[in-house]
Amino acid sequence: MSSVEEVRAMLLGAVEEIGQARRHAGDARGCLADAVGLLNGLGEHREPLVPHELRRATDELDRGLGLIGAGEQQIADLAARL
Repeated sequence: MSSVEEVRAMLLGAVEEIGQARRHAGDARGCLADAVGLLNGLGEHREPLVPHELRRATDELDRGLGLIGAGEQQIADLAARL
């Protein structure tokens, strides 16, 4: 196997691992959305039941998912060019 083929194989392996990470992060995002939905469904209270930190974590996870997807695509594009 040439060194270019080895690099391509390593990059494709990274794409696969990143894809798994993206899927896991997506699952976590879904769980957070479910939690927010359940808390919101409990009705009106003096104070919001959804903590600010939970909303912030959801926003950060959304941002992270975008970065993971962009990185995955960039690595896949690089592997395809080799």
